[in-house]
Amino acid sequence: GGRGGRGGRGGRGGRGGRGGRGGYDDFDGPVAPLVKSENRWVPVKDTSIIAATEKRVKAILNKMTKEKFDRLADQMCEIPINSYEILCKMIYHVYEKAIYEPTFGDIYAELCIRLSHKAKQNPFVKIIESDEEPPTEDGEVGGGVGVSSNNTVYRWSNDVSTDDNEIVGPFRTVEECIDVALNPDICPEPIPRGDMELSLNSLRIHRGTFIKVLHPKDDPERLYTVFFPVRKAEEIGQQLSKIFLSHRECEKDGSKSNSFKGILLNKCEDEFNKKNIYDGWKEEKKSYEAEKGKLSERDRLEKEEDLEFKRMKIKKQMLGNIRFIGELFKKDLLKPRIMRFCVESLLKLEELSTGELTHINEDMDEEDHEALCKLFTTIGSTFDQGKTRPYVDIYFKKIEEMSNDKKNLSSRSRFMYKDLIELRHNNWVARREEEKAKTLDEIKRDFERDERIAAQQSQQMNSGYRGGGRGMRSSGRGGGGRGGRGDYRDDRRDQYGMSRQSSRTQRERHEVRVDKDGFQQVGHRGHTPSERSYGSSAPKILSRRVSSSESTSKPEPPRNTEKAPAPLTKEKLESRVKSIKSEFVESRDVKELLLSMDELRTTPDAGRTLVQLNLDTSLDCKDSERDGIFTMLTTLYKNRKLSPSDVQQPLGELIEFLGSYSVDSPRAPQYIGDIVADFIHLKALDIAWLCSQAKKLEEFDGHLIAGLIELSIQSVIGRHGLDEARAAVNKDMRALTSLLNERTWTEISQNLN
Repeated sequence: GGRGGRGGRGGRGGRGGRGGRGGYDDFDGPVAPLVKSENRWVPVKDTSIIAATEKRVKAILNKMTKEKFDRLADQMCEIPINSYEILCKMIYHVYEKAIYEPTFGDIYAELCIRLSHKAKQNPFVKIIESDEEPPTEDGEVGGGVGVSSNNTVYRWSNDVSTDDNEIVGPFRTVEECIDVALNPDICPEPIPRGDMELSLNSLRIHRGTFIKVLHPKDDPERLYTVFFPVRKAEEIGQQLSKIFLSHRECEKDGSKSNSFKGILLNKCEDEFNKKNIYDGWKEEKKSYEAEKGKLSERDRLEKEEDLEFKRMKIKKQMLGNIRFIGELFKKDLLKPRIMRFCVESLLKLEELSTGELTHINEDMDEEDHEALCKLFTTIGSTFDQGKTRPYVDIYFKKIEEMSNDKKNLSSRSRFMYKDLIELRHNNWVARREEEKAKTLDEIKRDFERDERIAAQQSQQMNSGYRGGGRGMRSSGRGGGGRGGRGDYRDDRRDQYGMSRQSSRTQRERHEVRVDKDGFQQVGHRGHTPSERSYGSSAPKILSRRVSSSESTSKPEPPRNTEKAPAPLTKEKLESRVKSIKSEFVESRDVKELLLSMDELRTTPDAGRTLVQLNLDTSLDCKDSERDGIFTMLTTLYKNRKLSPSDVQQPLGELIEFLGSYSVDSPRAPQYIGDIVADFIHLKALDIAWLCSQAKKLEEFDGHLIAGLIELSIQSVIGRHGLDEARAAVNKDMRALTSLLNERTWTEISQNLN
C-alpha cells in the first residue's frame, strides 16, 4: 500500500522524503495503493559528445596536407571512437574530403588504414548477456518486462554510452543497482551527471530491463545505474541487435557489422551503384527551361550558374568516388575481386559460373566511359599483374573495340580509351606526371631540379657549337662566319645534345647529333632564310659529312662557364647521401637521382660511400624502403654513376662481418643475397667474387657460408630466372666446389634442377 501519515504526503499519493512533513495534519482515510506508471523515468541520450567529436574531426581534416599528415593523422587516431555513430561521422567526413579533393586521395586512403587499426584496438561493440526468451522460428521474441526465462542469450550494442545526462545512485554493489532498476518503489530520484567522468562496470538485460552499471573513473567502489525497458530501446535511441543463442555468434556478427572497413566500403559501394546520377539535375534543368522566359536576365544567369555548379559537383563526386576506390585498392583495403566487380560493372560484363565473361544487354553511358578510364588510370600498375592480368587482357580487348567505335561513341570517349591503351603499353607510366599532393620539401626539390636542368642546358649551349656557316663547308682559318673556328663540340654535347646560336634579334635552339657515318642530324625550330641549310620543317636531315681531320684539327677550347661543384666534407657527403636516399625512396624519380649523383662527381669516394651507407641501412629498415634502396643502387650502376669497385668493396665488407650483422638482423643473409643477385644480373660481380668474400667467414662464422651462397642463388632464380642462375653458377663452378664440400654443394645445387 501507499505510505501516508507523518512520513509521506498523504492523500496526494506522492512520495516524500523520510521524516518530511505531510501536506495535511489530519488523517482523511485510506490511500489507494501505488500503481506502476507507464511513464516511469527513462534516460535521455546526450548528443553533445557526438557534436563535439564531429567538430573536432572537421577541424583536423580542414588542415590536412601531406606535410602535416603524420601529426594530424595521430590527432585523428586520438579521438575516442566510443560508438557506431561517432565512427560513421568520422568515415563520412573523411570520405567527403576524399571525393571532393581527389588530389589528396592517397593520403586519405592512408588515413583510413590508420583509423581502421584504431577502431580495432578500441572496440565499442559491447556483448550483453540476457535472460530473454529465445526467438521463435518466425523471429518473434517472447517474454516482456518482469519476465525471465531459464535461458541465457546474447545481444550486442554499438552505442553504449557513459555520458548520460542523468544517473541513479550512488550504490555499493551491482545487486543494489539491479534491485533499484527492477523495483520502482525503492528507486531514488535520478541526479544530473554533471562533469563526472564515468566508466562502464557491467551490462545486462534482466527480466525485460536493460541495466547499465557505471562507476566514476577515480572511484570504482561507487556505483551508479541507468536502466529502461528493452521495448523502449528504439524510442530512447539505444541500439540493440537481434538475439543470438551463443556468445561467439553474437561477437562475430557485432564485429562484422561495425568494422571500419565494412562501413567505408558500403559507403563507396552505395555511391558506385547509383544509377542515372543526373536524373534529378535533368528534371531541374527541364523545369528551368520551361520558366526561362519569365525570368530576368540576372535571374537566368544566376540559375544557369547554379545548374552548371550542380552538374560539376555530381560529376566530381562520381569521379572522386572512383579514384578513392582505386586508392583504397592500392592500400590493400580492397581485394582484386572487388576491383574486378567494379570494372565489369562499368564495362557491362558479367562473369558466368564457368568463369567466362559475357556481355550484359545494357548500354554504357558517358559517365561509365569516363569512370572506367579514371579507375584504370588510378589502379592500372597495381591491378594489371599476377592472377588478374588475364582479366585485364579481356577488358582491354573490349576497350580497344570501343576506341574505334565511331558510330556509338563520342570522340571524347574514344580518345580517352586510346590514351588508356597507350598508357598500358607504356607500363602505366604517364607521359605527364599525375597531379598529387606534395609536401613543401617536394615542391622545393621540384623547383630546384627544374632550375638546375635549365642552368645546365643554358651552360651547355653557351659552351657548345659556335662554328661558322651553320653546317656549310668551312674556309679560311677553318671557321668562316662570325670568326668561328671550325666545328668544335665538347664532351658534354653527347649528354645533352644542345647548342645555342646568338643573334641581335633572336635566340634559337638546335638539336645536333652526329650519326655513325659522320653526318649531322639537326632538329631546328628557326625560320630565317640564312638557316635553310639546316632545314626548317623536316625533323631530321643530313648536312655535310664531317671528316675525321676536320673534326679533330685545331679545335678551339670550349668556353665552359659551368663551375664544377666543390668537393663535400665527409659529414656533408654522408648527409647528402641520406637525403638522396630519402628523396628517391619517396618519389622514385630517376632523373632527379642521376642529377643528384652528378653533383657528387668531384667528391672523392662518393659512390663507395653512397653504397656503403645505404647497404648498412638496408639491413634494418622496412621492406618498402629496402626495395627503394636496392632499386636506387642498381639504377645508378646501370646509368654508370657507380663503378664495380664502388659496389664490391662495401658489399665485401658487409659479407665479411655478416656474423655481427646477423645478431641484430637475423634476415641479413637474405637481404645480402637479394642485392648480390641484382648485381650479378648487372655483371657488377659474379659467383667467383661472392665465393672469395664468403671465404673470409671461415675463421669465425663458417656456418654462415653455405646459407649465404644458397640464398644468393635462390635470389638470382627468384628475381632474374632459373636460366640466369644456371649460367652464373656454371661459369664459376670451380670456385663453388673449392669453397663448399661435395655434400653441401649437392644439397644447394638442388635449387637449380
